[in-house]
Amino acid sequence: MKTIELTAELRASTGKRVAKDLRSEEKVPGVIYHNSQAKHIQIGTKALRQAVYTPETYIVNLDVEGEKVDTIVRSVDYHPVTEKMLHVEFMQITDDKPVILTLPLELTGTPEGVAKGGKLTVQMRKVKVKGIPSQLPDKINVDVSPLDLGETIKLGSADLEGISLVSPPSAAVATVIIPRALRSAQAAAEDKE
Repeated sequence: MKTIELTAELRASTGKRVAKDLRSEEKVPGVIYHNSQAKHIQIGTKALRQAVYTPETYIVNLDVEGEKVDTIVRSVDYHPVTEKMLHVEFMQITDDKPVILTLPLELTGTPEGVAKGGKLTVQMRKVKVKGIPSQLPDKINVDVSPLDLGETIKLGSADLEGISLVSPPSAAVATVIIPRALRSAQAAAEDKE
């Protein structure tokens, strides 16, 4: 998996007033969870955007006042109107414990049905998987080249070496739909026969 490095500082105090003051200074209050312990931190909004506003999933190497910690972003709370980041939660990871996270799906190949006039529609862009952090790929590849007109490829056919699916394997990833014009042409050809 890709890694991104960010710098954070420990927070001495917590509460609504402190959090509001931090946000006015362009910082986001946050927490790093590890087992049953929690470290309260603050991190720059601009730096945090690199890890949050992206389709990629990163291992975030946090430098908390000299101590380096490997984490993943567990959740981000946003303001309902302005959509500014209000709070972020990180989960510390280690290579001896599997984690559950969401990875992007990448479709490879050109479906046979598209060459015949069909249209590829994507139903799923991300998938939940479980695995050891060092063995997790950047993205999950799904080969759609064997799809013909009207066929669907399921998540269970994805290339998942060394990791397990949390999302249901029967979930549809992509379908080649038959456009109305092509369906009309097929119906007309059948009527002539």
